[in-house]
Amino acid sequence: MPFRLIKVNPITRKILVVAAFNLICYINVGMPFAAVPLYVNNQLHFNSIIAGMAVSMAYISTFLSRPSAGKWIDTKGAKSSVIIGLLSSAGGGVFTLIGAYCQAIPYLALCLIIFGRFCIGASESWASTATNLWNIERVGIKNATYVISWNGVTSYGGMALGAPLGIYLSHLPGFWGGLNSIALLTTLFALISALITFTVPGIPPRECNKRLPFAQVFTRVFPTGTCLGLGTVGFGSIQAFIALYFVVNHWSGSAYAISIFGFSFVTIRFIFKNMIIRYGGYIVAIVSLLFESLGLYLIATSHSILGSYIGAGLTGSGFSLVYPALGVIAIAKVGAENRGSALACFSLFLDIALFIAGPLLGAIHFYFGYYWLFMCSALITFAGVILAFTLYHQSKQLLDASSPSS
Repeated sequence: MPFRLIKVNPITRKILVVAAFNLICYINVGMPFAAVPLYVNNQLHFNSIIAGMAVSMAYISTFLSRPSAGKWIDTKGAKSSVIIGLLSSAGGGVFTLIGAYCQAIPYLALCLIIFGRFCIGASESWASTATNLWNIERVGIKNATYVISWNGVTSYGGMALGAPLGIYLSHLPGFWGGLNSIALLTTLFALISALITFTVPGIPPRECNKRLPFAQVFTRVFPTGTCLGLGTVGFGSIQAFIALYFVVNHWSGSAYAISIFGFSFVTIRFIFKNMIIRYGGYIVAIVSLLFESLGLYLIATSHSILGSYIGAGLTGSGFSLVYPALGVIAIAKVGAENRGSALACFSLFLDIALFIAGPLLGAIHFYFGYYWLFMCSALITFAGVILAFTLYHQSKQLLDASSPSS
């Protein structure tokens, strides 16, 4: 029987061309996930709060750069924003490399690594938001759910690939070990990808004089954004603390927990990508956040490698559809000329949650231990379930009130 290649839908193929740049961006995000907190904790000898903050500091930069990235996309176009994001990622690799050479001066090394994290954070806001909007312009707003879903697949798929790659590279001997190889590969991937973007046609921005002020866009996406932020805390706890949790318990394989999270995330996006269209964003968000809460509860209570792996998988499965389910609702609150700003505003809540999660959960661990760290993450995520249900109920009331029979 002759071998047959899997046929890819033309729309999907068109989406993947641009989503590949997002994949590279997030491979670069994922490579230092486990390596940076371990390096700060074990090599530079800072405590778990500082180690968590070293990871989370990237999200200050992402947060601060979201508004300018959204405005740039709406007025200058998405392609140039992707290029800026990839160049920023390359800059993050350069500063991380310099920081790795300054281990003898711990505070200088920490500052350089944090500055590198700032660059990586900026790359997320400029490149990832732009690949979403670039693809929506390429395939149409009717395919926005698929665009956002594929962007998430490449985001967390990239992190799932990057995390074990970073662990492997950090254990190489000599010059090629530690953060050196991670930083070099980050720079190389980003620069090559930036060059490739010039082969893909860009879409000119829409001419419009009715763009909403950023504050007004922010207000419109605030409810769904808050729900996203509550659900993001679970991801933040896995990202910042699962590696240290494994080390404290003398377990090996922490990178696999991150990979299981990413694999589960991607798999659920593939299998259930049509559920948002079928059942609506709020229903999908409610069910997703319930699964995420269950996964975090399992990590807190199982105290085993297997339980942590299953918990990471459930957390990734639950978190998988939260962003596209609520993101489609968020961009529907504004017109086409404000989609870049709307998506940037919506993503701000993810950044805020991840920034807060690092030091907050680090402090909880410092005073109460890992059980309460992951238990609090589960409770915060469950608060997202309650909020999503409330928003769903309000939307139904508004729909019933506006129906002709009312």
